[in-house]
Amino acid sequence: MENVLSRLTGRQVVVDLGCGPGSFHYESYTCQIIGIDLTVSRRAPRAHVSFVQANSSQIPLASNSVDAVVSHHTLEHFGDFRTTLGEVNRILKDDGLIWIAIPNGYGFDDTLYRFVFSGGGHVNRFSRDHLVEEVHRLTRFRLIQEVDLFSSFIYLKKPTAEEYQFYPRTARFLFHIPDGTSTTGILVINAATRLIDKLFGSRVSQYGWGFVFAADSVSLTPLHRPYFNVCSNCGSGIPAIRLRDQGQLKQFCGVGFYRCPHCRKLNAFVAPPAGCD
Repeated sequence: MENVLSRLTGRQVVVDLGCGPGSFHYESYTCQIIGIDLTVSRRAPRAHVSFVQANSSQIPLASNSVDAVVSHHTLEHFGDFRTTLGEVNRILKDDGLIWIAIPNGYGFDDTLYRFVFSGGGHVNRFSRDHLVEEVHRLTRFRLIQEVDLFSSFIYLKKPTAEEYQFYPRTARFLFHIPDGTSTTGILVINAATRLIDKLFGSRVSQYGWGFVFAADSVSLTPLHRPYFNVCSNCGSGIPAIRLRDQGQLKQFCGVGFYRCPHCRKLNAFVAPPAGCD
């Protein structure tokens, strides 16, 4: 997503679709940001940010008025995602960009999430090819970049008392797990799934994919390679070489621990397989 947002100037507009409190770090970019969701903050955090309360299938913006659309882990939640893609096609300029991140609806991570959270609002189940085919069919934009996204199982962390009120009954047990046990369990599931992937060439620890769609004439800087190790607290992917160079990694026989450079949370580390960082 960084290579999409970083190319936008202060006069260009990006729509954060299904934004919540913000699906990316708004403060890191100078472009005009419009966050759209069914429930939005009444107060924008910065002058270049505004929020609009609306349904993704009826976006209240003019046709050909937007330079980029971000759907960051949200398309699986939209009941009528095909109409949403039609709306995205309508509001985007001809040289516009689309970033979509989705879970593999048939993978371990999404299956576990749906089990713990009674579906968790995931009303669509995508495969890679299904998503790409739908975007190609319903918009005038084509896939130009993609990257595998690995899970941090962030949804298994202990909720705050405020978050607990909104958890479904099936997930409320997470609040009652002692802190030490919760931390250890998340360390174990992150390490175990990645070790399985390294040993058997599987993708048990993969969350899904990130896609960039645009006109064929658009040129972007290359996407990074997949980040194999992802923070279980803030969700940041961390390249292994960065952890090694900064001396933050304590490793033994390919398995170790590191503290996230962004939030300082302790995480399990597994040396990435070929093709990943």
